[in-house]
Amino acid sequence: MNTTVNAIDVNHMQLAYADPLNFFEATMEESPSTIVLQPNGALDQTTSAKFQQQLEDALDRVTDAVIVDLLWVNVTDACGIAALLAGTQHAAAMGKLLSFQSMDISTQIALESAWEHQREISFGPWSDVFNDDLECFLDQFTHG
Repeated sequence: MNTTVNAIDVNHMQLAYADPLNFFEATMEESPSTIVLQPNGALDQTTSAKFQQQLEDALDRVTDAVIVDLLWVNVTDACGIAALLAGTQHAAAMGKLLSFQSMDISTQIALESAWEHQREISFGPWSDVFNDDLECFLDQFTHG
């Protein structure tokens, strides 16, 4: 099964369906503020590298955000999760927004787990618990 990507240039409100290989040649000259990618089929070992490159190219091209609409993706394996994670890291490094829409729950859980694992590798164990001094300050601030 092949994965195709359709792109929507939201900034100009034009739908730009394109051959994935010629996607960026088919879009407008000026950088759009937002691009929507709509992969179709499987994000797996055979398609994820190409999709990851398209996602990173879209992030490089936009001024603000990339939206990945996963409505038409029916299979996402570990390679697909790795491609989504790499896109997330690329967006964070560039300070751009990346949004995943219509993601099935199993893909969401796998991506969150991969993100948490990557965060622990980069920053060590993560704790969302505040220390007692901050808790006391917040209690005094909110309860007077």
